[in-house]
Amino acid sequence: MKFYQINFEDFKRVFTFASKYYLEPTKNTTGRTTSEPRGLGAVIDAFTLGKLTEIGVEKILNIFNPKKNYVLDFDIHQNSVVKNDPDIIYIVEQNQKRPPELFIEIKNTGAKDRWIGLTEDQFQTIKRASKNKKIYFIYASIDSQFIKENPKTADLAGMFLKKIENTKISEIFQDFADLNALCKIEFIISSDDFDKFGSHFEQGMKMFETKIFKIKKDNTLFLKNSKNLVKNCKKISENFELNKKILVNGKNSTDIEKKEISEFEITGDFELYQKKSLKFIYCLSDVKIRNDIFGEFNLEKNKVYEFFLESLGRDPYLKRNNIFISKARIYQLISEKKIEKPEIIIQEIANQI
Repeated sequence: MKFYQINFEDFKRVFTFASKYYLEPTKNTTGRTTSEPRGLGAVIDAFTLGKLTEIGVEKILNIFNPKKNYVLDFDIHQNSVVKNDPDIIYIVEQNQKRPPELFIEIKNTGAKDRWIGLTEDQFQTIKRASKNKKIYFIYASIDSQFIKENPKTADLAGMFLKKIENTKISEIFQDFADLNALCKIEFIISSDDFDKFGSHFEQGMKMFETKIFKIKKDNTLFLKNSKNLVKNCKKISENFELNKKILVNGKNSTDIEKKEISEFEITGDFELYQKKSLKFIYCLSDVKIRNDIFGEFNLEKNKVYEFFLESLGRDPYLKRNNIFISKARIYQLISEKKIEKPEIIIQEIANQI
């Protein structure tokens, strides 16, 4: 089992931590980007998802090996204390407390995430702090069911406040869903996996959407029929017959990215077309397209796909050197057995930690 249903006591534990953190006089509670003061609600929001994910993973580990207790760091540390500890700081086994034998980092990942990773500085800091212990990054999601066709009703704070057993308080929050949050371990990446499969994105490079090939429902946008093209559309060749590779660049044809980002291996029968700055692929057979950064794409016979690299977010330029793996590629690596399934690794962690 790689699931855990988070309960009221788990929420209470997180809200207690966030409240103590907020009330600690030495703690700076201004926003990271705006430097404006944050109230209790903002501090709770900042901690809830991450801490609930930690608790969920802790409980799942306990399911896999109930003979151990996996102690998380819920202490409020002084600002002068620089902590590079793992997220599981102690193990209690046979009533004895000891340091963990593995270095565990627990991260939340949501359905909208395209990439997972960390800065190169963070990665090197974790390697130093691990003192040669094996490092695992456990990525887990928190999923809540909403009501009234409104995702906002599944807000974690709103559901918790609805659950509080005080009629005068809880009735204010009746429009929220009943308390529900399911923690699921999505995948587990070792530091060796990051070294092997991670891609280095340097400061100043752009981040991109990972859904590159988008099916065109209306082929008449560029093909009148199998022989006639609409205005401004032409059939193109990129010498793919020789090297079995195509280039995927930005939506603007002048946006040329590094070869390792934009060059894709391709197999199958297809035709390439261009209409102004946009490129299309017409699949005469099932087509497979892949590269080491974005992973593999399987395109269907007789379908037309528009393709380009789309920048991610309002400011896609990276401020630091980073190591990333496309989330879609991680699932492919698991299916290819190049990365172990999370239920196998979590058992190993529960036993070895």
